[in-house]
Amino acid sequence: MNSSFDLPPEEQVIRRNRAITAYYAQLYQKEPLLYKWTGMAAFASFHIGEKLQLWNWKNSGIKSFAVTCRKKNRTLEDDFQVIRVLNNKIFSEIGWVHLAFGRMDYQAFNSLLVEKGRHPIIIHAFEKLNNARMQLKRGGDSASVNNLIWEANVDILWHEQSEVVQPLFDKLSDLFSGAMTFFAGFDYQINHFPTSRKMRSRFILFMLINGFSLLRKDWSIPELTNLQHRWYWIRHDIIRKWQIVESKRGLINTEIEILARLEDRNLRI
Repeated sequence: MNSSFDLPPEEQVIRRNRAITAYYAQLYQKEPLLYKWTGMAAFASFHIGEKLQLWNWKNSGIKSFAVTCRKKNRTLEDDFQVIRVLNNKIFSEIGWVHLAFGRMDYQAFNSLLVEKGRHPIIIHAFEKLNNARMQLKRGGDSASVNNLIWEANVDILWHEQSEVVQPLFDKLSDLFSGAMTFFAGFDYQINHFPTSRKMRSRFILFMLINGFSLLRKDWSIPELTNLQHRWYWIRHDIIRKWQIVESKRGLINTEIEILARLEDRNLRI
């Protein structure tokens, strides 16, 4: 199913990131009731792309994750390579699953996930989404169905952070990790509008103020590459803000459409 996405080659780092972002946004446009994760992923990929533009990829070229992590003397370039690989890996691990779910008979889809050795969290999450989809078709109770949809999408997000992101974050240098912690933020408006606190979040400020009870347990300082810290931020701020943003359909439709057209080619799933 991966081949159904027409991505630029890995060497074209920025264009590939934009294509990935556009595909996430298009997946969300097709199933906004079910695909909460793809909507958030579109914004996350956009922000990753902004960071990737800070590096001169034409001069450095790309290196594989294996080559990068075998080096004894790590450099700033290696950290940027890890972030590049991360953007691709999230898409290849989870993005194609949403496309397959929308196109295939559910039993065939479930068998495909098992055949490809997908994590039980992903298999069970899409089982929940399928149940929600069936209930929506039957006109089921909207509140209970919405809860089931969000439960499934939070499961997908947890899998992304714990099984895909964390192993790569563990390879980042302490210096790069510290810089990410200090500058990390998330915004559901894409710079072309003045933003507000309801639409954006800053990791270190949120953790110092709202996550102090968590930090106090071992008197630790906020670290973005710490899964427990990062998940607390995501669960208690980024997801909640996404739910608020989604309720403003005019705003979110405008933002998602911009992201869906981010790549300069005529990409459509």
